[in-house]
Amino acid sequence: MKCTYQEEVLLNRRIAIALIALFGVAMFTPEARADRRKYVWTYQFLTMPADATELEFYQTTKIGETKSWEYRVELEQGITDRWDFSVYQIFVQGEGQSLKWDAFQLRTRYKLAAPGRFFFDPLLYLEYNRKIDLTKQNKLEAKLILARDFQKINLSINPVYEFFFAPGEPVHEVGLDVGLSYELSYRFSLGIESTSRREFVKLADGETSSYFGPTLSLATGSAYYTVGYAGGLTDESDDARVRFLMGFHL
Repeated sequence: MKCTYQEEVLLNRRIAIALIALFGVAMFTPEARADRRKYVWTYQFLTMPADATELEFYQTTKIGETKSWEYRVELEQGITDRWDFSVYQIFVQGEGQSLKWDAFQLRTRYKLAAPGRFFFDPLLYLEYNRKIDLTKQNKLEAKLILARDFQKINLSINPVYEFFFAPGEPVHEVGLDVGLSYELSYRFSLGIESTSRREFVKLADGETSSYFGPTLSLATGSAYYTVGYAGGLTDESDDARVRFLMGFHL
């Protein structure tokens, strides 16, 4: 049965209140020590410590001819000090449309070597995404996360491969995410990021989207907050994308 506009507004309010309450509880949990994310598109050489749990919230705004929003709630668990696992629930909302449950996602990360063993610290990232609408494709994603700290400067490089399959014709995407940041203090970090994707269907060239912009990260000791703006650089890109994320150690 289709909801009325008033019922959709009420449902959206209840979801927002539930999320605020959930993160409010997490924020005031004693001994909270969230792992610091300095970027919103690029991953660093980080995994959760063994037996540690973290709750993260993402909000991404896509600005083009119309606006759309994506919300992700992630529960992250450390299995060992080098290996972690996450479960995401993903919601989307188009301009003038109601909020809907779009997908769930599974992710794991593994540190391939101890820090400092190589010039770049390597980490393997694997992800599976399944749309709630089963007529849409599955997605597998792999990233090789390469990162190095030069005192207060961090450089992180993420070559990416994405594979969309079943149903329909397989689609391949390759990409590169790069982040460079400077830690002004423990609390503040400033950075710049670029993110690009190129699509291939039947190994034929497709569209390319690329973005570039600044990132700001704030850590409180019990939580972190990071926001990034990325302007579109190609005709296939949105005009801009803005992402905000925050994390709390449980």
